[in-house]
Amino acid sequence: MNPQPPVNPTGTRRAQQKARTRELILEAAKERFATLGFERATIRDIAKYAGVGVGTVMSHFPDKTSLLSAALVADWAEAKAEVWSTMPPEASYREQFLHVARVFYTYYLQRPSLSRNLLRVLLFSPENSTEELRREDEEMLAQGALILQAAQQRGEIRPGLDCRLAVRGLFANYLYVLHWGLNQTQPTVEAMLELLDGLLDALIAGIGQPPGEPPA
Repeated sequence: MNPQPPVNPTGTRRAQQKARTRELILEAAKERFATLGFERATIRDIAKYAGVGVGTVMSHFPDKTSLLSAALVADWAEAKAEVWSTMPPEASYREQFLHVARVFYTYYLQRPSLSRNLLRVLLFSPENSTEELRREDEEMLAQGALILQAAQQRGEIRPGLDCRLAVRGLFANYLYVLHWGLNQTQPTVEAMLELLDGLLDALIAGIGQPPGEPPA
C-alpha cells in the first residue's frame, strides 16, 4: 500500500481563497458591465465593487475582454449543465433543440442588459473573441450534431444529411431569435420560442416549390 502524500492545509486554504476572490471579481464584473456597459466599465470600477485591489483583478484577468469572456463561459457552463441534466431523452430532435433554446433564452433574459453587452462585444466582434469562447461554440455545435445524428438513426431526418452543417442552420435561427428577443421592450421566453418554432417550420419544410408540383 502506497502512503498518501501529506495534505498542505495552507496551500488548500490559499487555493480556496483564490477561487472565492475570482468569483467575487466575476460577479462584480457582471454587475458593472450590466450597469455601465462594457466600454464605460473599468478595471478600477470592478475592483472597487469587488472590494479588492486593481492588481488583484489583473492577476486573475489581464484585461476586460478576458474578464467578460470568463463571465460568459462560467454562466454558459451552468446553463449547459441544466440543459443536459433535464434533456428529455425520448423527445424528437426538434423538441430537444427547443429545450436547449428555452434554457439559454431563460438565462439571457434574466440579465438582458448584461446579455446585450456580452453578445455585442464577444459574439459579434471577432476581434474580441477568445480561444475559450471558440471552444465553447464548437462544443455546442458538436453536441447539436450528435442530437441530429441520433434523430437520423431513428428515421426522423433523411439519410445522407450532413448533420454538422444542418446544426449550424438551426443555431443561426436560434441566434436570430436571441438577437430579436434582446431588442424587445419586454421580451419573454415563450414569445422567443414561438418565433423560433415558426422559423424551424420554414427550415424543415423548405421554402422552394417541389419539382413538378403546381403552385397552390
